[in-house]
Amino acid sequence: MSASYHAVLPRELEIAWLDESRGQQVNMDLEDEYAMEVASGHRPPLLRLWSGGNVRAIGVSRKDIQKPAGQRAAAQLAEAGCNVFVRRTGGTAVPQGPGVLLVSLMLPRLPLHATTDDYYRMLCDLLASWLDGYGLRATTGSLPGSYCDGNYNVLVGGRKLVGTAQAWRGGLAGTASNRPGYVLAHACVPIAIDMADASACINQFYAWSQADYRVDPSTAVSLRDLLPNWPAHVLPGVEDCERSICRLAADDLMEAAVCHFTALGVNCQVARWPVKPQSVD
Repeated sequence: MSASYHAVLPRELEIAWLDESRGQQVNMDLEDEYAMEVASGHRPPLLRLWSGGNVRAIGVSRKDIQKPAGQRAAAQLAEAGCNVFVRRTGGTAVPQGPGVLLVSLMLPRLPLHATTDDYYRMLCDLLASWLDGYGLRATTGSLPGSYCDGNYNVLVGGRKLVGTAQAWRGGLAGTASNRPGYVLAHACVPIAIDMADASACINQFYAWSQADYRVDPSTAVSLRDLLPNWPAHVLPGVEDCERSICRLAADDLMEAAVCHFTALGVNCQVARWPVKPQSVD
C-alpha cells in the first residue's frame, strides 16, 4: 500500500445497501446527493452498494447524449427494449439492469497530495479481496476492446469482470466551504447478466449515435460465468433470479468490506444489510 493511498483512507466508513425503488435514473441521480452529504460532513465517508435496476439497460455518460444523434440513439434503443440511463461518472457505456451490482466509494475532498490512482487502488483492492473469497485471482489493467476500458479494469482470467470510473466534484471539504467537494470512485460489477447481449446493446447505441466506438463481447465476463455453481441459496421475497443473485453478492461484498477496511484501521459502520439468504435443501 503506497503512502498516498494510506493518506486518503478515511478514519470511518459507512457501508450501506442503498437501493432506490423509484427507478434507475433516480438511483443514479442520488449519487450526487449522498456524495454531497459526505462532502459537507453530514454523513461519514460512504461505501454504497446498489442494484442495476429492474429493466434491461445500459448506463452512458452525459457526453454520450449531448448531441442530437446520441439522444436519438437513446430513444431508439429504448424502443428496441433496452433503456438508457445517464450516470454521474465519465467514460463510455456500461451494462445495467437486473444482475448488475454497483459500488460507489464516496469520500470528502481533502487537502492531500492525492491522485485518481490512489482512489482507484483503494476501490480495486477491496474488490480483489472480495473476489479472493470466491477463489478468484483478480488483477487490474487495461483491456483493449472491453467496455469502458481503463487502467483500473478488474480482470479475472484475462477477461474484464469489473469496470471502474471516477469523478471529483466541488472544492475541498468542510462545512465552512462554499463548495465542499467529494471524490466518487465507482465500480460496475456484472453478477448474473448476459454480457454478449449487454455488449450488443452498447454497440447498437454507438452505431445509432454515428460513433465509431465498439466493444468486443469476448473481453467481458460476469461473476456467474466464472462461478456457474454459485450460489447455493435463494433470497426470500425476491422473485427475479438475477436480482436475487445480485443481492447475495452484495451481502458477501459488504462482509468483505468490513474485514478489509477494519484491517486497514478504518472504523466501519454497517447501516443496513441485504436480506440474508435461505439455504436450498
